[in-house]
This record gives sequence, structure tokens and C-alpha cells, in this order.
Amino acid sequence: MVVSKLARPAERSAAHGPWVAFNMACMTWPALRTQWVQYVAIPGALQRVQETGIAGLEAALPGLTEKLGAVQQGRTFARELERLQTTDVRVLTLLDADYPPILRWIPDPPPLIYVRGTLQDDDSLALAIVGSRKPSPYGQAVAQRFSVELVQAGFTVVSGLARGIDYLAHHRALEAGGRTIAVLGSGINVVYPPEHRRLYEAIGTHGVVVSEFPFDTKPDRWNFPRRNRIVSGMTLGTLVVEASDKSGSLHTARHAIEQGREVFAVPGRIDVPTSHGAHALIKRGAKLVESLADILEELSDDVREALRQRCLVSLTPAGADLPPDVTADEAQVLAVLSSEEMHIEALIAASQLPAQVVASILLTLELRGMVRQFPGSFFARC
Repeated sequence: MVVSKLARPAERSAAHGPWVAFNMACMTWPALRTQWVQYVAIPGALQRVQETGIAGLEAALPGLTEKLGAVQQGRTFARELERLQTTDVRVLTLLDADYPPILRWIPDPPPLIYVRGTLQDDDSLALAIVGSRKPSPYGQAVAQRFSVELVQAGFTVVSGLARGIDYLAHHRALEAGGRTIAVLGSGINVVYPPEHRRLYEAIGTHGVVVSEFPFDTKPDRWNFPRRNRIVSGMTLGTLVVEASDKSGSLHTARHAIEQGREVFAVPGRIDVPTSHGAHALIKRGAKLVESLADILEELSDDVREALRQRCLVSLTPAGADLPPDVTADEAQVLAVLSSEEMHIEALIAASQLPAQVVASILLTLELRGMVRQFPGSFFARC
């Protein structure tokens, strides 16, 4: 598994200084950000940015040189660079090789992102789970179920650290031993809501926290629509679990559509307001999802194979010895299973074996005392 290689803090700060200034300038002058979005929409512009860097941008965006100078002369900019030298936060710009490739090509890519934690190559195999901040018991159960099944199938779960569905998606992904990415609508050091501090710390240690906003940026309401494009932009698709007609989750789904990503929605009760948004998405063509298989069948063969390989690497117990009479298919199922409970849908997806074959193998292994079944079609190695 490949992870990002980090330069020393002082080196990173010096190299990224102009980009930090540019990002701060875009926050200060909305018209500049509009110019940036219009520029990167030009065919070939993003490649030119990667070749020429800030110098090329100064030639392409009128008034940029003066704005960068104004930012770089301020105390806030100096403090920003100091924090990048003295904290565990780093920045990745569009010029950096470890900037998430899947995010680089959205219509409105952030010039840079602040990162706490370590991005991995496998994080490109990501799905977003978003939904209501006040989910029903049904919505809570569905979000937790899919979060667990997705990480067991090899996905990284992405969400926005908000109350409700976001919190449950992050929390259960970590509990299941998987990876999760939290995208903030505030500065990387500002935890919102504040009661999620413990979860924020856990994600920073075992996953990744991401923000495009400078340090100390408050969680103003207009930041979250911008945040949502990164949630969808870092993923192969977005799963909406319970959303009202005006839910921010629908903004994330719209971004996913604009970015050419998949949109999935879980149906709910017709008399519950938090079902209306998901049902509207389904009416407009989002994939109705009842199981993990519904998600996997929309993804390419290459993605499914990459997920299978990721599961085999991450879930196979090191040095596990198998009896000599275990068949190749049985060994494949055992390689995917671990001591953590895993739903049969996730097991089928990860093993890449037919459902009926997996069901038969599980019965055989259970009779041999190698696998244990739990309520709800969950299984684990003994």
C-alpha cells in the first residue's frame, strides 16, 4: 500500500507558500475565485497550471500579482505558514503528485487542500455517505449498515463530519477497521460540530481530515455547499441516506452528477419528510439501493477487481495456516473474512465469487468450525 511521501515542514511551507497565498486570495476576493473556476474550465488549462505553476496563473488571471502581494505582506499569511511548519497539518496543491487524482479533474478543483492524516492510493476507491442531520432510527440503521459493508468490501468512506448520517458513517467505518475521510466546511483546526472532537481526532489518526479553508476559518453556512463538491469529488459515487427536499445532501448529489460520478439513494417511507429528497433523486435517475450489490453493479470491472485485491491484502490474517483439504474457493472466502463480522453481501463482493457458491462455502466452513454466523447474515472467522 503506497502512502504519500512527506517533505520536512519547512521545505513544504516554502514550496507551497505561493499556493497558500493564492488560496487565501481566492477566499478574500470572490471574483478571483470565479476567474480561477472559469480558467480551469478551459480545455488544457489544468495541464498548463501543472507545467507553469503560479507564474502561469499570474499571466492568465488579471490582477493576481497584486492580490498575491497583498496577501503575502499580511500577518495572517505569515501565521499560516508558521502553522504548517509547527503542526501535523500539511497542504497538497494541484502540482503535487499526491493531490488526490480523482479530485484534480472535477470542474472546480480546490487549488490546494489542507490534510491531517495520510492519504493512501487506495483512497481513490471511495464512496460518500451523506444524509439527514436528524435521521430516523431506520436511517441510522441503514447508514451504519452500509458504512460497515462498504469498508468491508474495500471502500474508503467519505463524509462531512456533520451530525446524523455523516457521524454514523465515519464512526462505524472506523469501528469496522476501515478508512474514512472527513471533509470540513471550516478550517482544518476548527471542529464543527464541537461535540465531534473525539471523532475528529480518531479520523486524523486512522483516516484523513481534509479542508480547503485556511486555519481558523469558521463554519459559516455558505462554506458547506463548497465543501460538498469535495465530498463528491473525492469519491466514485455518493450514497444518499434520508434527505429532505432542502437537504445539503442533495447539493452533494448534484455535484456528483456534474462531476460524472455515480449517485445512489436509499428509499424510505413515503410519509416521512426525510425520504422526499432521496425519492426525488431516484425519480431523476439515481440508482435505488437496497444492498451493496446494487452499488457494485454500477461500478466498472476494474474497480471491482481493485476492491477485491484491496480486501485480500488488508483482511487476510498474517501467516494464517489453512488445512490442506481447503479448496481454492474456500481459501478465497477465508482470505476475505476476518474476526470482524462481515455481511454476506460484502463477502460476495470482496471474494468475487457467485452468491450461491459463497453461501454453500459458508455453510461448509461453519460446519467445520472455521466460520461463525451472526444474526442478519453476518459472518466472521473463528
